[in-house]
Amino acid sequence: MNDPGTLLVIGYGNRLRGDDAVGPLAADAVATWRLPGVEAVAVPQLTPELAAPLAEARCAVFVDAATDADEVSCRAVHPSATPCAMGHALDPGGLLGLALQAFGRAPAAWLLTIPAGGFEVGAGLTLAAQAGLDEALDRLRRWLEAAADHRLDGFP
Repeated sequence: MNDPGTLLVIGYGNRLRGDDAVGPLAADAVATWRLPGVEAVAVPQLTPELAAPLAEARCAVFVDAATDADEVSCRAVHPSATPCAMGHALDPGGLLGLALQAFGRAPAAWLLTIPAGGFEVGAGLTLAAQAGLDEALDRLRRWLEAAADHRLDGFP
């Protein structure tokens, strides 16, 4: 990432465990849109290596499956005061905290969660998770297009 105005979408989860794949699938879809100023990254988990591109982004949206949700939801995420930089996997707040600690900057960020209930190895998405993914992608596209034009920065 070279552009400090980049909008970063990070979808994370295990592609081999049913509904847990919604995060990476969302990032894959965003990447196919080829929107200017938007970068999408699909990963199995949030690792310290993501702190550098995160620190360079204007803002970020994390996308993940949620077992405790009945609908697609979005909330602001803030840097954790004490990120665990020695672990292999972080949560969004920990990754933002690491970006702040290591690079002196963490962008405004949101966590977009998609309801998930099936995590069987080798299974595809449940109907509920597919519907949630479709809704999340619709929300993401509208927000990314508006944010790319600097019409808004907060996630709707």
